[in-house]
Amino acid sequence: MRVRSITLSILVVLTSAHLGRSVEVRNGNVGEALAQLQTILQRNRVQAEIRATSRHEKKGEKRRRLRSQRWRRRFAHEVRKKVQLVNEIRARGA
Repeated sequence: MRVRSITLSILVVLTSAHLGRSVEVRNGNVGEALAQLQTILQRNRVQAEIRATSRHEKKGEKRRRLRSQRWRRRFAHEVRKKVQLVNEIRARGA
């Protein structure tokens, strides 16, 4: 029964909201830890989320923004596919 309680306490730690946004400072190197934290925050788009939730967004503006984001994401995906195709053709020697 003791093993189960240890496992549950580990699960509680693993599901913490701040777990993915924290870094360990090693050997007193705060600058490196801060750089790692900023990288994590950029990857998680925290700044964009804060900006988006700071003010109310009208329904129509939200629709327009989401449509634009969807288009940009799809366009970028298609460009990546085309570049990959060109690289494959070049690799074949054509």
